Amino acid sequence: MDRAVEKYAAAQARFAQIQAQSLEASSRLDRALEEESAARETLRGWAVTTYRSDDVDFVSVLFGATTFEDFVNRWELLTRIARQQSETLEVLLNARIDAQLSAEQLLELQADEAHSLDALAEEVARAKKQLAASEAALRAYEARIAAAARSAANQTQQRTGSGAWQTAVASHYSRTFTGRGASGEAIGPYSMIVAHKTLPFGTLIEFEYKGKRAVAKVADRGPYTPGRTFDLGPGVVRVLDFSGVHEVRYRIIGD
Repeated sequence: MDRAVEKYAAAQARFAQIQAQSLEASSRLDRALEEESAARETLRGWAVTTYRSDDVDFVSVLFGATTFEDFVNRWELLTRIARQQSETLEVLLNARIDAQLSAEQLLELQADEAHSLDALAEEVARAKKQLAASEAALRAYEARIAAAARSAANQTQQRTGSGAWQTAVASHYSRTFTGRGASGEAIGPYSMIVAHKTLPFGTLIEFEYKGKRAVAKVADRGPYTPGRTFDLGPGVVRVLDFSGVHEVRYRIIGD
């Protein structure tokens, strides 16, 4: 039993490590999307102000000065505005790059997470089979791994999201599905993919279901059942612990 518990603990530690890395990448994604949203709002505000202003021609603004001092002041003001807009555009560009990189990292980490979840289940099933002859040993083993799971859960910070989330109804692939998507990409039991009828292939989407989050890549077309928007791939199903047809929250990364 001690050996079985040790194997479970090793698998649990690996899962916790991957989950911690996923949490860090998810937090980076949130921050990048927040920065992108703020930069967009700033630029939108400037655009609206310029459109509504009577002095939309900066040259006219400059040469409308009545004195040289007024001209210098207007020049400095316009230069400062241009510099601020340039800096905001740079923030927007960097935020979009960070969001893309964080989402792609999450794709890989969450595929590993799905593998680790199966590894945990396999260790438990193997140990139960070995200990089946002794009910007392089996109960003791179950109690010890339950305590270890509770301890790991208590140490895991809850993922918090931000940004423009939407809701949609999703179904899912079988967890053991293997095949090839309409994009040509191979799909296996741990593929972090999603099917959508119209979104471009390669589009990254973050999903949330019952407090769990996963990033997926559009790699197939569907679902074609009325009322459903997404078909979640096998890896996404495992990470979200999703089953059936339910409403999920989602946001498109870099939209």
